[in-house]
Amino acid sequence: MASENTIADTVWSSRLGFILASASSAIGLGAIWKFPFWAGTNGGAAFIVPFLIFTFTIGIVLVMAECAMGRAGRGSAVHALKRVGGPVFGIVGGIAVLNAYIILTYYSVIGGWCVSYMADSFIGNVVNGDPKILSNHFNALVSNGTVNVFFMFLYLTATCAVVALGVEKGIEKVAKYLMPLLFVLMIFIIIRSLMMPGSWEGMQFLFSFNWEQVSGATILNAMGFTFFSLSLGAGIMVTYGSYLSSHTDIPGSSVWVAFLSTQAALLAGVMIIPAVFAFGMDPAAGTGLVFITIPMIFEHMPLADVLAAAFYVCLFIAAITSSVSLLEVVVAYLINEWGMRRRSATALCWITLFILASIQALSFSSLSWVEFNGMSLFDFSDYVCSNILMPLGGLSIALLAGWKAWPVMKEQMLAIRPHSVFTIGWIRLTISVLAPALVIVVLISGI
Repeated sequence: MASENTIADTVWSSRLGFILASASSAIGLGAIWKFPFWAGTNGGAAFIVPFLIFTFTIGIVLVMAECAMGRAGRGSAVHALKRVGGPVFGIVGGIAVLNAYIILTYYSVIGGWCVSYMADSFIGNVVNGDPKILSNHFNALVSNGTVNVFFMFLYLTATCAVVALGVEKGIEKVAKYLMPLLFVLMIFIIIRSLMMPGSWEGMQFLFSFNWEQVSGATILNAMGFTFFSLSLGAGIMVTYGSYLSSHTDIPGSSVWVAFLSTQAALLAGVMIIPAVFAFGMDPAAGTGLVFITIPMIFEHMPLADVLAAAFYVCLFIAAITSSVSLLEVVVAYLINEWGMRRRSATALCWITLFILASIQALSFSSLSWVEFNGMSLFDFSDYVCSNILMPLGGLSIALLAGWKAWPVMKEQMLAIRPHSVFTIGWIRLTISVLAPALVIVVLISGI
């Protein structure tokens, strides 16, 4: 392992550790919190089909590209991209770091909600069969500025503690041992959810595709979620890629990352949406969906309070794995570019993020009057990061890997085992032509 104030020699202890850490950066709240309500507000299958198309075309190739650029550059997002592509792409890396930082300011608020529900589940104050009571409970939490800031503080502190421990002792251990438990609980909840009368309507909503329901906004949101779910455009995969050993096959690992993150999102949709229809709720209810629907499902299970507590512990862990990956991008930058020690860099982030995340937390209460284009500060930050900054970051990576640094990209692809001429040709076509074209078209239509 490297010393505390350098990341050049830091590596994952295993290929599995990298895959689970990378996938868990999206399997967290990206899948469980965001996917169900985005699918609900964007027409179900009309959102899912474009999301899957984006994921297994440009998405998976961009994962390869970011990992390849990271391993070739061996450093933070800024250092790696500057080393591979020159000063201009160093600026791109800086924007990615900034993007990760902004996401953390509102993501920590959602993590605070997880902490609150986890605490309530321990005292049996979560499970309830009345959607109105559950909705009021959630609204009371987010509209109380003091309480919202307090739980955000607890969550942010836990995130910083994991990152301060480092890659192998902190990030990798959390992902390797606790994410599989979340999958088991999700499957258990899905089985119970699908047994409820009326749940099949939710399945039809999710998987019955109709072209007439697809709109420009739906496609833009699907692409935005593709970038969010695969942690693209925020420097995460570049940073994590820089920790890859020279013995890890990037194409194979990238396929696993995309597969696991996609499966987690679909499982979350099947876990939440059928139950929403079974209880006669609105699938477009918004951000609180996972905090309202899940307690109602547990109401119909034996050992409801115990299962609820186990689920919200796992949801908290899932959230942590996502925020840890974002914070690692910023901390790696401070270590690499500013020469700071890991713990000092983490402490600096903790202080500044607490201030800005507090403002985000108050956007539901005392600062609710602050709006940008009709959106609250919280929603506007999410929109800008997911639909603009992350796709722009992905576009920059595509231009770097597909044009300026294609020899480096190809070398990294073939470093461990040979791939067919067709596979390499498909990767080159996708990264250099299809990815930039799709991102540009969707961004222009969205603007």
